[in-house]
Amino acid sequence: MSRIPLTPVESVGPAARDFMRRRGELNAFRLLAGAPKVFDGWSAMVDAQLDSRTFGPRLRELVVLRIAHLQRCTYQIAQHTYAGPRTGISAVEISALSAEGPVSGFTDPESTVLDFVSELCTTGTVTEKTFAATRTVLDEPELSELLLLVSLYYGLALVLNAVDPDVDHDARPEPSS
Repeated sequence: MSRIPLTPVESVGPAARDFMRRRGELNAFRLLAGAPKVFDGWSAMVDAQLDSRTFGPRLRELVVLRIAHLQRCTYQIAQHTYAGPRTGISAVEISALSAEGPVSGFTDPESTVLDFVSELCTTGTVTEKTFAATRTVLDEPELSELLLLVSLYYGLALVLNAVDPDVDHDARPEPSS
């Protein structure tokens, strides 16, 4: 149960209502809408990330799922495990993203990006070797955008872990028979 009450959708401002109409009335959004002075700016950044063509939906979801697992963010894991298959991520690949160490089973460019994300999220920085390897698959604008994507979902995982909102109904695992 959420430690901070979720904002009713009908009580948010027009920009927040439009954002939730397009992106979903998710508990994470309803939680953050409780900070109306910054929610519109935050949601604009989410829109920019999700609408950007720099990374395809699959790579973006791989990054988000890796962050979710590294942060042990139950909410993000559930939401993005539900969303992952719609971007071409298999159940085996989703499972691989939960590995404690390096992940395997991905293309070379995907593995390079996931190694970068893993190192950054577990150590707070990246080595010159990892940075150089990532620059072989991403140019400077792409690398900058990756860093912003990591900061968005890593920060969101911290908020969600602190507040513990319920996983949205659609993303809840099916009960075992």
